[in-house]
Amino acid sequence: MYDADLRNKALTAREERLGSVDALRFLALVRREPFNCETWRAKTFADQSIAERFEQMQGLESRAQ
Repeated sequence: MYDADLRNKALTAREERLGSVDALRFLALVRREPFNCETWRAKTFADQSIAERFEQMQGLESRAQ
């Protein structure tokens, strides 16, 4: 997948999930405030195993279809 394709898919997914206005607000927030996703992920999922996260992602994927 090319970078442009990935970018377009990500923007489309954000818009579908958040709506146009909130998707743009999210992008502005990311540009304005530095964000370390690795630190966030470690804090957010500290109490879950890899298997639990995988199961959770499968549930989200099946609901999206």
